[in-house]
Amino acid sequence: MNTPMVAIGTHRLNARPTLRTITVAALMVNALLFLWDVFSSGPDEINVTHVIISLVVAGIVATRLRWVPALGALLCALQLVEGYMFVGSMLTEPDSAATFAFAAIFFAISIVGLVAGVGATVQNYRALRSRPFVDQPAPAWTYPALLALTALVLGGVLSTAIQQHGGSASFSPEALAALPALRAKDYQFGQSKITAKVGETVVLRLDNADPSTHYLDIDEFNVHALIPAGKSNVALFKPTQPGTYTFYCHPHADKAAGTGMVGTLVVAP
Repeated sequence: MNTPMVAIGTHRLNARPTLRTITVAALMVNALLFLWDVFSSGPDEINVTHVIISLVVAGIVATRLRWVPALGALLCALQLVEGYMFVGSMLTEPDSAATFAFAAIFFAISIVGLVAGVGATVQNYRALRSRPFVDQPAPAWTYPALLALTALVLGGVLSTAIQQHGGSASFSPEALAALPALRAKDYQFGQSKITAKVGETVVLRLDNADPSTHYLDIDEFNVHALIPAGKSNVALFKPTQPGTYTFYCHPHADKAAGTGMVGTLVVAP
């Protein structure tokens, strides 16, 4: 007796995405990042332009043309070059964990889009003999690499949030207003001299009227207080030795030359 054989079509439920798909996803995420910035910071011509261009290029890359993933890679590369200065500042001197998260995600996603776009284009032209061609799945290392990058970004955001939460003191608005203030405006400190006494705790309200993040740095007493752009913070420290010391803002001063945002801390016995 012959038993009929039934062929059951199978497919890979967990097939890897194509590099083209990853490129499109990276462009879409960057568009959402700029859109979020538009809603959080108000309408901005540059950010709106980025949203539109990212969405248009994502639509083009989603087509079946062989060369278009290279266009997505090019846009990601241009965004990285254009955003180099502000991304670097937001990663090294963030105003908040949210600022750091924006910059880290933007940087990571742009790198992903650049690599995926180049890889997809190479794959497409290697398959030049097949007509019509079919996008190849991403290499096996894609998932581990994306997971590692995601873990790195999340770890950085969590670390930044913990540092900023742990490094700030809690004061009521009334108490904060009563503190002696050191104001930063026009990339200069409002006071060129601060006085203190050995063993007494110094509490300063740090006001920032500039659009950039500043710091109060006093190396001898391990003071490196963040002053977010347009906001205030508090610095607490206790001088342990009398003498004359330099306070400065490390991104906007040359401590050795005494230029930029610098001043003098005089500690009396």
